[in-house]
Amino acid sequence: MGRRRRKNRTHLKGPAVAESEQNVPSSFVIKSGKVTRSISQLVRDVRKIMEPNTATRLRERVNARLRDYLAVAPSLGVTHLLVFTLTEAANVHLRIARLPQGPTLTFRISRYSLMKDLVNSALRNVGKPPGTEYMNPPLLVLNNFQQPAEGPALPQLKLMSTLFQGLFPAIQVEKSALPTFRRVLLISYSPVSHLISLRHYTITVRPHGVSRRVRKLLNSTSLHTSAKRPQLANTDDLADYLLRGRGGTPGSDGQTAGYDSVSETDNSEAESDSNAVELPEDYVGRGNKKGERKAVRLVETGPRIEMRLIKVVEGLVGSRKGEGETVFHEFVHKSKTESKALQKAHQERRKIKEARRAEQAANVARKKALQGGEGKDQEDDGDDDVDVEGLSDVDPEEALEKIRNEQHRMEEDEEEFDYEDGVDLQVEQDDEDWDDEIGVGEVSSEEEESSEDEEEPVKKRKQKR
Repeated sequence: MGRRRRKNRTHLKGPAVAESEQNVPSSFVIKSGKVTRSISQLVRDVRKIMEPNTATRLRERVNARLRDYLAVAPSLGVTHLLVFTLTEAANVHLRIARLPQGPTLTFRISRYSLMKDLVNSALRNVGKPPGTEYMNPPLLVLNNFQQPAEGPALPQLKLMSTLFQGLFPAIQVEKSALPTFRRVLLISYSPVSHLISLRHYTITVRPHGVSRRVRKLLNSTSLHTSAKRPQLANTDDLADYLLRGRGGTPGSDGQTAGYDSVSETDNSEAESDSNAVELPEDYVGRGNKKGERKAVRLVETGPRIEMRLIKVVEGLVGSRKGEGETVFHEFVHKSKTESKALQKAHQERRKIKEARRAEQAANVARKKALQGGEGKDQEDDGDDDVDVEGLSDVDPEEALEKIRNEQHRMEEDEEEFDYEDGVDLQVEQDDEDWDDEIGVGEVSSEEEESSEDEEEPVKKRKQKR
């Protein structure tokens, strides 16, 4: 028999499991209330963006409240809660809350596109990823979240950037392997329209220095189906296919060349070096070896979201403690006097709540002390006179003897009672009384007939018995 091979290879090039699981942000992406099907699909698409540190197969109950998720989240290590809701005015809102104390940011979604909408579109820079990209979190890229050079400072920009950065784990370049970087999440802020654009991309690596047609020939060797292979039926020579311009025949690649970016055209891709890098490590894909020069390209997978910040509160929406003070509101602006009055009112409410909680805690402690004292007194009394449950002052033997005597007396009464003897005795007594009261000679003929009629049924009854 051959010698068993000893497995000593290391497949995990990234950080250790204990290091990666420690202080890693995780999230719940849910919908609250009645929403449409497209919003439900948007929830599932956003869960794909947040993978792998999110509950992908989480199912929301119809009667579930936000308070239920807030109660379960600490035990599961959830740090962020993303809630999609549909208002009565048909506005889609996204609430992002930092657990367990807040704050909560509310966004109004202006436009959105689902993953399936982008995949079914005709754009060539949109594609469907194989699925292995979601094994690692995406790279977060924030754009235009710095403070404006002119005008007042906007503290909500700093708050939003900090919140978005906290949704994903920090990048450790020294401990992370290059193949783990497969996706990019781009979040851009427009200072003019105050809209936040969210785009999701997949990183692809392609050969550099060759045209698209040459790349198709290289990639077609690994395809098992002939649907994506180049069409060479109308060409006499391979050079006709490689040197053909954009004005090709119908059905060729010339019709789709207009959808590509400048760096992806036949002439400029081989000349431009702006998207070319030298791979420091082996990357995912065929021929992507260390030290080779490759072209890096982003393929959008979706979803697309354009939203606007409308409200920021200190606490958590739906918690028992309440939302807390409103730090920012897009449509409601208050003066310093009004904000101070509101802040004072919030402080008074907090003091009242704290006093009420302290009073309740004192009452509970007092009741527990009283119950403990009564229990001790009962224990002390029990040392002198032992009170055993189930015993009484009546002797059980005497009670049993009384029951037996009553049963015996009832049996004797039943034996003495005889229905036939009782009837005969009654008949004899009636005859004697009749003889005593009325003389025999004084009875008339009519009375004798009536007496005979009365005696006949009595005799018949005796015969039957």
